[in-house]
Amino acid sequence: MKKYGFITAFALAVIFMSVFAYAQYTHVVRVGLRHFENRDSINIRNTSIFVGYGVEEGFMPVTELHSAGGFVLRNSGGAMQVLSGGQVVYNFAAGSAQLMASEGNITFVESNQYRGVIELIPGGGRIAFVVNVLSIEEYLLGVLPSEMSPSFHPEALKAQAVASRTYTFRRIQQAESHRMHPFDLCNTTCCQSYTGVDNEHDNTSDAVWATFGLMLFYNNQPIIAQYFSSSGGATENSEDVFFEARPYARSVNEIAEHNPRIWDRTVTWAQLTQAAAAAGAGIGSVHGISKSQISAGGRVLELTLHGANGTWAAHRDTSGVRGLFTPIGGVLPSRFFTIQGGVHTTPTVSVTSGWYSNTAPLNSHQAIGSNEAVATVHFGYVFDGVNTRRINSSPTVVTGGSGITINGRGWGHGVGMSQMGAEGMAREGFNFMDILRHYYTGVEIRWY
Repeated sequence: MKKYGFITAFALAVIFMSVFAYAQYTHVVRVGLRHFENRDSINIRNTSIFVGYGVEEGFMPVTELHSAGGFVLRNSGGAMQVLSGGQVVYNFAAGSAQLMASEGNITFVESNQYRGVIELIPGGGRIAFVVNVLSIEEYLLGVLPSEMSPSFHPEALKAQAVASRTYTFRRIQQAESHRMHPFDLCNTTCCQSYTGVDNEHDNTSDAVWATFGLMLFYNNQPIIAQYFSSSGGATENSEDVFFEARPYARSVNEIAEHNPRIWDRTVTWAQLTQAAAAAGAGIGSVHGISKSQISAGGRVLELTLHGANGTWAAHRDTSGVRGLFTPIGGVLPSRFFTIQGGVHTTPTVSVTSGWYSNTAPLNSHQAIGSNEAVATVHFGYVFDGVNTRRINSSPTVVTGGSGITINGRGWGHGVGMSQMGAEGMAREGFNFMDILRHYYTGVEIRWY
């Protein structure tokens, strides 16, 4: 009897050691599963699980639980409980609780499936957060098919795998977006879309394993490897979208973008008045619009609305130029667009010296530079008593009619790798390293 007990204990210890060793990831990512936050209880559909807690080296199992009907976890007085058939079968100490499948490494959380460890964090009498703790490579298996179609060319998928891996690693280092949360990245498009095992595909998984550990570096540091759907012709300098100039995030022309996104949006002056009011512009009825600043990549940096009580400008990306349209049809797909409809007029600028005044379009004026050379004025600065702002040579104002039509190209912020561009390059015979070096200037591609 003692001998049998010793053998059983030894076998269980071996199992625990193997689980513990499995969880000692070289590079671990904590993913917040946002759709499970602030729940009264969570259902685990596995019939056998290990429960335990996290240590610096990984997951430390305490015991194995079995239940033909699965398990329910809930917060009880600030500590997590595990229930089976309505009966409490395990009580965690106060703080977070961790569990993982004891067979197959796939944990069934409600209707979803996840690799690695599931951590539940109590708070406010409920389950405040559910976090998936797993290796970066396993995480990427669930990211790639959500971020790029598995039908894409294998070299494009490999480029996406390296970009996503680098982006993940850098976000873990920075810990900026979710500084106040108990995880590194969330599972939404705020970070990278992640659906766990449910959406995994052989093509994208092959791309992850084929590029295992490869990342993008600049000056020996992993870069912020941003990417987006389609550029429509050229990518964008990072400072023209996210304000920070990054030497590896420079505007480049597309080589062979596949099926670039083309779109249009028709809006009335009444809708633009509604959008201006929602943005707090305070300019009354809108009757005109102009692209008052354009980036090196051709995208709108500043969009000015002309109203009965003055003008107001929206700036840069999602919260500005694109976000302006949120209440009247949704965020614009990109800032790469032209404005059609109404009457197009070029405003004039008055330049006054001590001797005379001249009124004409800005690029009709000339000025003498510091080297005493005469040159055409392409931009200037105006001061309205409060703010100084730049004006371009021909900020054409569109007015009249019932409204405007915006004809756009591209989809997304425009910084980094264009996914449709990567697909086009792959179809033209470029490999994943060629693709990455095209979109990320001066980078080194190596293992972490």
